[in-house]
Amino acid sequence: MQSLWLLLCWLAAFCAWAAKDSCFECHMVQKGPSPIFKDDVHYKYGISCVHCHGGDPNEDRANDAMSDARGMKPRVMREDAPDFCGTCHSDAAFMRKYKPGQRVDQLALYRKSVHGVQLAKGNKKAAQCVDCHGVHSTRAVSDPQSVVYPSRLARTCGACHGEIAAMFAQSPHAKVFTTSAMAACSVCHSSHGTERTSVAMLTSAKPVCARCHGPDSAAGKSVAAMAKKITGLAPGDQRASAMRAVHGLKLGS
Repeated sequence: MQSLWLLLCWLAAFCAWAAKDSCFECHMVQKGPSPIFKDDVHYKYGISCVHCHGGDPNEDRANDAMSDARGMKPRVMREDAPDFCGTCHSDAAFMRKYKPGQRVDQLALYRKSVHGVQLAKGNKKAAQCVDCHGVHSTRAVSDPQSVVYPSRLARTCGACHGEIAAMFAQSPHAKVFTTSAMAACSVCHSSHGTERTSVAMLTSAKPVCARCHGPDSAAGKSVAAMAKKITGLAPGDQRASAMRAVHGLKLGS
């Protein structure tokens, strides 16, 4: 009985040690991200500071915990964020441990997107993972508090695309694109593989509007009429008109 008691005490002590997270605890009182990170989807899955930043969460002395010897990693630069996040999010075996069936092609899609191409060209202002998902406040897309939740997505995209967001807010689509099946901007532009607004979105053989509107529907006929009008405009005016049409305003507005 005494041996069993000692074993239970040892297990309790071991579990308490294993659960120690001095990084998170320190940054709850020091200036840091822990107050918001406690609601982050990563933290809820048991992924804490050390998994991204290195260091030693079992060490109480800050200088030692954050030393090179304990594996502390330098701050991730903006241009490196996609590859950094992709280390885990492109690893099917790793993601399967936390969320079976989770897509792992986000990084590949991003690299081909308008944002990814601009970032690769050296435009450090181009949107990348944390601009859309947050840094230490990342929430699951299905979480109503997530900045990429369907009803919040247009506002998040509008942080960079303010003029377009204002157009969209006046459109009939603004009230409809608020569900998981129709998540605002991503319906037409995609999420990670974001497509640039182009004249071809309306004038090609398979216009983007056809994803929802059949050619014989009232909306489909309206799209065809808009495409015809755009095609007849001077080249310099075509894209501006397509921008207004794609985001829900009349061509003449």
